[in-house]
Amino acid sequence: MTELTQYLNITSVIIQIILFITFIILVVALIRVLRKLILKVDDLQRDVNKYKDKVEPLIDDTHEAIKRVNNISDKIENGVDSVNDAISNVKDVVNNVVEFEQRIQRKIEPPVFDTINTYIAIIKGIKTFIEKIKSGRESVSELSEELDSDFYDDEIREEYNDINKELNDVRKKLEEMKKG
Repeated sequence: MTELTQYLNITSVIIQIILFITFIILVVALIRVLRKLILKVDDLQRDVNKYKDKVEPLIDDTHEAIKRVNNISDKIENGVDSVNDAISNVKDVVNNVVEFEQRIQRKIEPPVFDTINTYIAIIKGIKTFIEKIKSGRESVSELSEELDSDFYDDEIREEYNDINKELNDVRKKLEEMKKG
C-alpha cells in the first residue's frame, strides 16, 4: 500500500498544483476583469461629472425661471384684483348716477307737465275767448292765429323739446357708462 499511498500522494500534489495554478489563473483573470470594471466605472464617473456640470446650471436657471413666473403670476393676480375693484366702483357710480337721474326725472317731470298743461289750458281759454269775439271781427281772428303760432307752437314746444332733449342726453350718457 505504500505504492498506492505514494501514488495517491503524488496525484494529490499534482491535483493541488493544478488547482493552485487554476486558482492563480482565475485570480489573474479576475484582476483583469476588475481593472476593466474599474476603468468603466471611472469612465462612467467622469461622464456623470460632466453631465452634472452641465445639468447644475440648467437646474439653477429653471429655479430662477420658476421664481420669475411666480412673481409674474402674483402681479397679474394683483392687477386682476385691482381691475375688478375698479369695475365694481364704476358700477356703483353708474348705478348712483342712474338713481339720481331717475329721482330728478320723477321730481321734474310732473311740474313740467303741469306747466305745459297750464299753458295749453291758457291758450285754449284765449282761443275760446277769441272765437267768441271772432264772430264779428276779422282782425281778432288774425290776432288769434298769430297768438297760436307764436306763443303755443314755438315757445311751449321748444321748451318741452329742450327739456326732453336734455333728459334723453342724460339717459344716453348713463347707458353708455353702464356699457363701458
